[in-house]
Amino acid sequence: MRTTTAYINKKNLRYNIRRIRELAPDSSIMAIVKANAYGHGLLGTSQILRYDGIEFLGVAFANEGVMLRVSGDTQAIIDLIPSFPDEAQYFCKYDLEAAISSEEFLISLSKEAQKRNVIVKTHLLIDTGMHRDGIDANHAVDFMKEFGALPNINMHGVCTHFATSPTNIDYAKKQLNIFNDTLSKLKDSGFTFAYYHASNSGAIANMPNAYFNLIRPGLALYGYAPSAEVREKLKVKPIMSLKSQVVVTRRIEAGESVSYDRLYVAKKPTTIATVPIGYGDGYFKTLTGRAYCLINGKRYPVVGSICMDEIMVECNDDDVKPGDEVVLIGKQGNEEILADEIAGWVGTIPYEITTSISARVSRVYIEPVSD
Repeated sequence: MRTTTAYINKKNLRYNIRRIRELAPDSSIMAIVKANAYGHGLLGTSQILRYDGIEFLGVAFANEGVMLRVSGDTQAIIDLIPSFPDEAQYFCKYDLEAAISSEEFLISLSKEAQKRNVIVKTHLLIDTGMHRDGIDANHAVDFMKEFGALPNINMHGVCTHFATSPTNIDYAKKQLNIFNDTLSKLKDSGFTFAYYHASNSGAIANMPNAYFNLIRPGLALYGYAPSAEVREKLKVKPIMSLKSQVVVTRRIEAGESVSYDRLYVAKKPTTIATVPIGYGDGYFKTLTGRAYCLINGKRYPVVGSICMDEIMVECNDDDVKPGDEVVLIGKQGNEEILADEIAGWVGTIPYEITTSISARVSRVYIEPVSD
């Protein structure tokens, strides 16, 4: 019912999938849909991905996987973040695959799977230098010898995660060497796996020798590169536009202020347009004094303190009126504002811009006739 809406371009999403397949044609794809599909809508985005033939979905937490299952998704869902032992019940009940970072969770998972008489697929997560999650590479063989044959557990895959693949290839190569060496040791000890995976979006761009038979694109699916260095290699298209409308306009005189704390004072008579979006929608308060938006194909500054529900825009003497479309992310005429640019205004990354768009902003999935 709100005019403030995030529009998700299905055509561009399918283009990004094709582009990723072109880069790694011999690998299956695990599309990362954690954090509400990076802000693009977990269920709606996942349905498009499945329709396009994506075999695996990657989530961060069991509740995300449960949401997918309840929505009717029946294919492989992998939880990549370590879980607590008492969460084992959800993996068993909802047929979720688990990345394994600890013996405690794996033991709990085995016990719960025996109780429910199910087989749970798991992926051995090996820490090769990220030092966040996973089994230390030096202990991987011993871990598998002790816990790899637990009842009702199918150690289906093995994986690692790169810390610097978009920016520091040398360190990423060091991690890859450790991973490959660990895989060799595991194989020599009799441990093989159905799926081997390591490549995030940065590695998909920079490290073809790290594709293995499964890749894990995240940000690239949604049309952004994880760093400027790999933008031209990926060549993907943003799929989200964030739009609203002018709800009211008013004229103010020189010396009059706008919004809380009088952070903006007009230097001359001007028109101020109010737009119903604010930090309650994920449009950061820290954008105050930095942000721009598009109205009638022209770029205008957002002025005054950003409020929970509204922003104000300085429109000078231009003919801006209630009902005019306002673009916060996306194209209008010859102008464009992308999450990359917004991230630059506040010193963050595009991941945070899209994932922060709150649930009260509707996601609408569209099929544009042209770009």
